[in-house]
Amino acid sequence: MNDLRDRLHELADGYAHTTSPPGPAAARRRGRWRRRRTVGGLVGAGLLVTASSVGLLPALKGLQTARPVAPTPAPAPVQLPRSTAWFQATYLPGGLRLVSQSEQSAIRYGPFSRVAQSFRLVKGDGEFTVSVHPDLQRLDVARELRTYPTVRVVPIRGHQGLLFPRRPDNHDSGLIWEERPGLVMQVLGSQGVADQLLLDVAAGLRIVDTPAAKVAITVGPRPPGWIRVGQGTRWPTMGENLMVLPRSHQQAFNQGRGGTTAKLVVTETRGQYGPLRSSDKPNRIPVTRREAVTVHGYPALLDHDPVNHFLEVTWHEPGGIELVVHAEEELGRRQLLAIAEGLQQP
Repeated sequence: MNDLRDRLHELADGYAHTTSPPGPAAARRRGRWRRRRTVGGLVGAGLLVTASSVGLLPALKGLQTARPVAPTPAPAPVQLPRSTAWFQATYLPGGLRLVSQSEQSAIRYGPFSRVAQSFRLVKGDGEFTVSVHPDLQRLDVARELRTYPTVRVVPIRGHQGLLFPRRPDNHDSGLIWEERPGLVMQVLGSQGVADQLLLDVAAGLRIVDTPAAKVAITVGPRPPGWIRVGQGTRWPTMGENLMVLPRSHQQAFNQGRGGTTAKLVVTETRGQYGPLRSSDKPNRIPVTRREAVTVHGYPALLDHDPVNHFLEVTWHEPGGIELVVHAEEELGRRQLLAIAEGLQQP
């Protein structure tokens, strides 16, 4: 309205100018009109610049050079146990005490290894089995050395290998090495076989590749008195179902002496990664009751077998350690979990 009024006054002044000179009021009105026109022009120019810049942003983004894709992070290193010592019980109810302990090879459930060869003394005790490890493709000697309490590094066929020596509490001695990438060999001994025999057998092996992408193993000369034991024989060997790695440590507890039945057994197996193996155990009694619990803050499986009257809890600790606490039913669920919670590495 002010602009319209000023324009009307300007027209009237122009018309009056033809008849008489303009007065001071006309000059003031023309000044106000010029100032408003200048301010309006500045505001319009600012709006135009803003709109242009907004419109150009998508185009500018399209001209930017694509950022390089960040490299894929390296996989996290495999955790190691906090200690090479086995777990120990810090809580034992009802006068339970340790009566025996042993180290043993892990049992592989499933078919026998086709390339395994087992040998037994004709007279006396003693067995050994030569085989390809069914699961390992590479052998990390340094990691295994920092994992197991009793392992030793030994030279085997020009490679660094691992020896789990014969010991009073070691049911199965073992020798393992990486013959070449993708082929991990093992020699497993039991019933008092000397460590040197395992080393001699490994040194005399002849290992060749076959057209079927398999390996053929020939066991070299061995001391007299040893015979090869085939599958389906009257006394089959357990060596074809055992692995040098992973290994287990078992502790038995009761209130009496070593000759009585164990009321509590703690089994620690190292090198176990992935889901809990308890769910894969064969020949499970169908009526076994299972529930999910936690031990040391980790998921665990608690099984109750009312037919065989036992309780068992299984869980994993960091570093690929699987712990199983197995107890007679009379011990009770609460006591079993308290024992499990009390297991600690020294």
